[in-house]
Amino acid sequence: MSDFVNWGDHIDDRGKTQYFHGRDNILNAFRIRLKYAADDRSKGTTFLIQAAPGAGKSALLHECAGVAEKDGWKAAEIPLSALWDIPTLLDALGRGEETKKMGSWSGGIKGRLGVLSALTVGARINYKSRKITAPRDTIQVLQSGEERLVLLLDEAQVLAKRTPGEHAAHVTILLDAIHNGRLGRPVMLAVAGLSSTKEAFRKFGVSRFKANCYAELGPLKPEAERKVIADWLQMEGLARGDIRPWVEAIRQETHGWPQHIASYAQPAALQVRADRRRMTPAGLEAVLETGRDQRAKYYRSRLDGLPERHRQAIAQAFAAARTDSTQTDSVILDCIQEVCREPGEAQEIFDKALAQGVIDNRNGRFAIPVPSMHDWLLENYGPDRGESLPD
Repeated sequence: MSDFVNWGDHIDDRGKTQYFHGRDNILNAFRIRLKYAADDRSKGTTFLIQAAPGAGKSALLHECAGVAEKDGWKAAEIPLSALWDIPTLLDALGRGEETKKMGSWSGGIKGRLGVLSALTVGARINYKSRKITAPRDTIQVLQSGEERLVLLLDEAQVLAKRTPGEHAAHVTILLDAIHNGRLGRPVMLAVAGLSSTKEAFRKFGVSRFKANCYAELGPLKPEAERKVIADWLQMEGLARGDIRPWVEAIRQETHGWPQHIASYAQPAALQVRADRRRMTPAGLEAVLETGRDQRAKYYRSRLDGLPERHRQAIAQAFAAARTDSTQTDSVILDCIQEVCREPGEAQEIFDKALAQGVIDNRNGRFAIPVPSMHDWLLENYGPDRGESLPD
């Protein structure tokens, strides 16, 4: 009899993934855009990866960085504030020490080296006062240098919400310069975010994406999903024997969703090791139980901050959408409005549910991200529970 392996309370759904398969078409499109931008400096690009939580956006962004570096580009992860803050951008580019060299120019060899260093970050020199003036903005920082550069921005759906008002105009100009190749050097911006990300960029003037520069992630294809699960079992669990029954059993519960695959495959590897590399029926049952528990915890985390009555209203909105799992925003808003007490509250709850990935925007129609989350939400908050909405 297998012992239950306690995997813990949290499976991280962001960042690099241990085993990556699939998304070949997107990576090929990214590779093509790199070539275009390298061949012609006027061909800037914003490469946007958009999807619901847990679809593997961050992992794909990491793979894009690897593709860029193999092709001779420098890849730099940047926080949102790097779009307007010079020291933050320099730090992200690995050039933070250059800000310390932009003081007075004292002449001689040391002074000339300081000038050269300052020039690399777009600084200006007043030769009468022998002072080196720092670059005025992040645009000047990106204009300096000759290397090909890919900037990687994750969780980009917060662009409009978290860009300070005093920096909005500058960010608009900067994004336009990158998007349309106006920096005088090959610079690309690769971003990943939730389904509101494209709309966030539109508010900053970036609304037209070049061919193959926009990717809407769905589930992994079955073959890629099998490869990820198999890698966990064989590479991490060192499994012996035929792994196919375990692979298929896990696939029945994950729907190709990368976050769910991790919720099951990582505990599966631990379980196989605990069972001395054997794959037993009891071990598989323990893995499935653990995966379901992790999956439920993930769903509950997405509902943080939404009152019970609003959760039930959202479930009510999707109760009749089991066939295609989509509804218009007006249907969802009407359902939420029925339990709201304040004007505008329904829109606020809808926006929060969208931002937290409880619902996903699919070209103007809205859905609960994956079938298992759809079923879980209805089971826990839907109208079939036989309970009325709380007052």
